[in-house]
Amino acid sequence: MRKALGAAALGCGIFFSAGVCAAEILPEAGTIPAAMVQRLLILDACRAGNRIVAVADHGYIVLSDDGGKSWRRAKAPSAPLLTAVDFRDSKIGLAVGHDTTILGTDDGGETWTQRFSDPKAQGPLLDVAFLSGTLAVAVGSYGAYYESADAGKTWASRKITADDKHFNSIVNLGEGRLMIFGEAGTILASGDEGKTWTPVASPYQGSFFGAVVASDGAIVTYGMRGHIFRSADKGKSWHGVDNASNASLLGSERLADGSLVLAGAAGTALVSRDNGVSFQPIDTHTTRTLVKPLPGAGTTVLLLGEAGPREAALAPRR
Repeated sequence: MRKALGAAALGCGIFFSAGVCAAEILPEAGTIPAAMVQRLLILDACRAGNRIVAVADHGYIVLSDDGGKSWRRAKAPSAPLLTAVDFRDSKIGLAVGHDTTILGTDDGGETWTQRFSDPKAQGPLLDVAFLSGTLAVAVGSYGAYYESADAGKTWASRKITADDKHFNSIVNLGEGRLMIFGEAGTILASGDEGKTWTPVASPYQGSFFGAVVASDGAIVTYGMRGHIFRSADKGKSWHGVDNASNASLLGSERLADGSLVLAGAAGTALVSRDNGVSFQPIDTHTTRTLVKPLPGAGTTVLLLGEAGPREAALAPRR
């Protein structure tokens, strides 16, 4: 969940139910009991090959090698709340969180080491992304921007804007093009893998929490109060997408068949079969906050968030 500061665990007006954060200590080895998994507050997840790697409250990193049916704890140093994770390939990955913490792995998430930390910065990192080769970038609160040229082993900070708006998400559009989405309608664009950044005219003055690139190259961004915007011209112009829900949208995924799935507060999940031109609701059977969708088995999507993972069926294509 790549959000700004504020309420409960992360802020941005998204409150988590009391008692959701794992009060118990997860076992260091072996399968995590299902009841404990359902009490985990998962904030982000991604695939490392066939493995799912998720970051959670209490600095936990958990792994699943069977599509989310069972989970175990990775070996990682003590860390504060972790907020985002990304992998360059099936082996090399990075996780970021509060206290400007950056953890790295070279073995598919089995073991992690601390690569960087700066508690005096007094703010979390909220997203991390591998760009190309050994280049990686982490962004976060108050305009935090850190870059690494050696696949995350060492990091340097840089100021890329004059203000201190929170950066909630960085998206790799391909061909050296990047976009940052953040607080108060912040959109920044780079055409040279982050060497230079320019502001983009924003269609909305509320916070954006992320974006996903559709199969046709369109960019779909989303955020507070269920707002969704789509650009078919690399961010030059944006058009609002109808959404009957006003629940904030927090995470996204493009599935193998090109479907786009968004997930958010109050158990909200949406799917688009037309590259983000329109979205339809997914029945999730929960009101808990969902932060990250991943491909599930068959015609399902795996939704992770406030109460661990859950599968939801996607309606057949028409």
